[in-house]
Amino acid sequence: MHHRIRPIRTAAVALSTVALGAGVLAAPPATADASSALRSAKAGIKTDSTPSNVAADWITDELTNGLMVGQNGPDLGLTLDTGLALVSVPDRDAGVAAINTAFKPRLNEYVGDGTKESYAGALGKAAAFARGAGENPIDYGGVNLVARLEERTADVPADPTKEPQAAAFAGRIFDKSESGNFANVVGQSYAVRELSLARSAEAAAARDFLLKQQCASGYFRLNFDKANVPSQSCVEGAPGSEADTDATALAMINLIESNDTSAPVKAALDKASAWLVDKQRNSGALRSSGDGAQINTNTTALGGYALGLMRQSDAAQKAALWVRKNQPVDKYKCRTALTSDTGVVAFRKDRIKGASTTGIPADARDEWRRATAQAILGLQFAPASKDRFRIEAVRKQARAGERVQFRVYGLAPSESACMQVKGDFFRVKGKKTGNKIVRKLQLPTGNQRRVGLVKTSDDEARTTILVRN
Repeated sequence: MHHRIRPIRTAAVALSTVALGAGVLAAPPATADASSALRSAKAGIKTDSTPSNVAADWITDELTNGLMVGQNGPDLGLTLDTGLALVSVPDRDAGVAAINTAFKPRLNEYVGDGTKESYAGALGKAAAFARGAGENPIDYGGVNLVARLEERTADVPADPTKEPQAAAFAGRIFDKSESGNFANVVGQSYAVRELSLARSAEAAAARDFLLKQQCASGYFRLNFDKANVPSQSCVEGAPGSEADTDATALAMINLIESNDTSAPVKAALDKASAWLVDKQRNSGALRSSGDGAQINTNTTALGGYALGLMRQSDAAQKAALWVRKNQPVDKYKCRTALTSDTGVVAFRKDRIKGASTTGIPADARDEWRRATAQAILGLQFAPASKDRFRIEAVRKQARAGERVQFRVYGLAPSESACMQVKGDFFRVKGKKTGNKIVRKLQLPTGNQRRVGLVKTSDDEARTTILVRN
């Protein structure tokens, strides 16, 4: 699953002195629209907005007064994941604004108070959300998130030859906390994104340190070396330099969103993109990394989104198709205990079976929320239907009890739907080819015209057939 930026700390690390706010020139105006990178990446391909829209509807309804609240109270990290996902979906200003209004007064709970506690990755992620919500990260609720982030970014020493260790971790982020340091590559990528967009003098060093976390074959690792290790670079095959799919995808996404078009960044993105494509299965799925590694929608959606932003549209659409298969839609006669949660995305397919009978268990709701927040991004590249949505009966009339063919056209690839006549139904999914779907439905008794229909998550089509006893 997605490696969250945690505000809980357990180990201390020293940090070189940084000037408060040094190098911040200005933060360009922010908007609550999808990024220009996403808009341009989608411009050349035909995508279906339905799966990301219905997922956004569901996750917005999960908010409680603008916050994602779990069994242990408000989860501010998941709240920001939700906000960043909603920013990618058109016309979600109300949901983003609700999160912004609720999160801003609780900012220091997430990023630290700026004195004893200050969490670098959380600062970067909060700044990314603030910008996405149309706010200025330099003055977000009276807090200069960029200046605080600069405080947590190691300086380049005046004479690197005299301070080789300080030079080795120049640009690296560190947490300041009485309970330790948990800064990692995911947090570093958010820091690079926001320092770059704020045109900070520390952006280049932060970027260079992030690029050192990429191994030779193209992936990014998750964790840094200890601060006293001389190289501070990913070394393929060495302990601590294992590949991490989620960290790679997030590093790519944040580098793209940083608007840094330098040659080293372009080269790093190309290598990471090639590595992700190589790791993608024929089904479109991607496997997570580390303990408990498994194929899941979080990793697949993040990887697919990163590849989409890199204009790897075939790979991005394959990933989106796989994620969409895990978005159950049970309507009309196909109704299940998940019908009231239409739009939700399961972390894995096996979660759907049980929840279809019992509903989403209270202690599992957190997992479904996390899966859906990330899925919204990957679903941005779901391919659209090639045909007009409709259902047709192959015959104009038939006898009661006969099984008659009905044809459904215009389902998008992997789109779930329910087709039925009175008394009989089928669950169907759109084919990858986009071709028609043919099923036989048994006609009910009664001398009258009967309706054959097909229902998707947000649409329906109808036809009629005359039934004779």
